[in-house]
Amino acid sequence: MRFMSMIHHWFGKQEGLPEHRILLAALPGVGNVGKLVVDSLIEANQNQLILRLLHPAMPPQAKLDENGLLIPPAIEFHQIEDGLMVVTAEGQPMTPEGQHECATEILSLARDAGVEQVIVLAGMAAPAGEDDVFLVCSNSANRVNLEGTGVDIRRDQPGGGVIGLAGLLSSMGPALGVNTSCAISTTVGASVDPVAADRLFQAIASWFSLNTSPLGTILERMATNRAILETKGVVGEFSDVGKDDSAPMLYS
Repeated sequence: MRFMSMIHHWFGKQEGLPEHRILLAALPGVGNVGKLVVDSLIEANQNQLILRLLHPAMPPQAKLDENGLLIPPAIEFHQIEDGLMVVTAEGQPMTPEGQHECATEILSLARDAGVEQVIVLAGMAAPAGEDDVFLVCSNSANRVNLEGTGVDIRRDQPGGGVIGLAGLLSSMGPALGVNTSCAISTTVGASVDPVAADRLFQAIASWFSLNTSPLGTILERMATNRAILETKGVVGEFSDVGKDDSAPMLYS
């Protein structure tokens, strides 16, 4: 399905995603867990920008890229290596209709590229000390297959569901002919959580046999952030951030 208001800005001669096995998607959310994984994958590995998907419901703010050029708000598709595609954005459409249209288009593109699994990466707020990673599926047959390979699948979490574009991407797969799921790592949720991000990536890399790694970049970011805090006179371990057991159980 193609929506009249949506613009596809393709990079290169090919109009269409290259064939790939896994698509990882992440947006800003609790602890920025999934976003940190995807951003780190892009930074730490050779990658190719394939597509910018522009929708009028995206927040209307252009930003400067690394070359000092203005780029519009968009959902970006990057090919990391043969078989792995990542999708990310700095925000998401501000209307339910826009979120639905973007989810439909992303999943349609993935289906046409022969993707086997679309996995949305997210964080779920939890008390400090709860270090958990699990997957929630949208298709019973896919769930049975993944459980048979040792993936930690939950049927009762997250209790409130998943909201926004992440929720639509995770759940609309059966209607569009593609396997979709949401991989969730618990986080204190008070700030960017590189430890939870690394935990999430290590789990999905094991479950889905991913060979690439963002680990060095994630840990470097954590060290850089700590150094910045120390120069401002703010000290303490990252694990100390948000140690409030009354933190709401939210996720996105």
